[in-house]
Amino acid sequence: MNRTVAEKKIKTLFDQYFVGLVDFSFNFVKCRETALDLVQDTFVKLLEISEKLPTHERALKSYLYSTVRNVSLNHIRHQKVTDEYHKSKIWTEQDEEQILAALIEAETVNNLYRAIETLPKACQEVCRLTYLEGKSNQEVAELCGVSINTIKTQKSRSIKLLRHRLIPTFSSLKASLLFFF
Repeated sequence: MNRTVAEKKIKTLFDQYFVGLVDFSFNFVKCRETALDLVQDTFVKLLEISEKLPTHERALKSYLYSTVRNVSLNHIRHQKVTDEYHKSKIWTEQDEEQILAALIEAETVNNLYRAIETLPKACQEVCRLTYLEGKSNQEVAELCGVSINTIKTQKSRSIKLLRHRLIPTFSSLKASLLFFF
């Protein structure tokens, strides 16, 4: 069927059935604007499948009402699912505390990694291997080819440097959190 002919046919159907179909949809969805939208969307989709539409008047009318009924019921089902989802996602104080805890943890880890990157190379390597990868002093000493005492000294030095670098960061983090909460 020619696109222009199909559009004229749909326009005629629109003029003939639109008001009745909106009223029919309204009986399901209980919202005039929603019913209008659903019926308009139905006619737009009819343009896409105009060749497949029934040609007999009664069959066409039945098809239109069945389509609007199905679209309306699908809309109601979708609304129910959406409403249930929103009911289950009501934020509580506990949720806010969990979000705050996650934020603090993420910022702390980020600051720790950045502070480790500012350490001397030997201290960086010892920190990563012992604290982040969980290796023992003996394992780190073997990997680095140095004595256990050197590893202990590097760990001690790293901790002192990290404390010095992180205390101002944590103070500013604490101040900013107090500002927001």
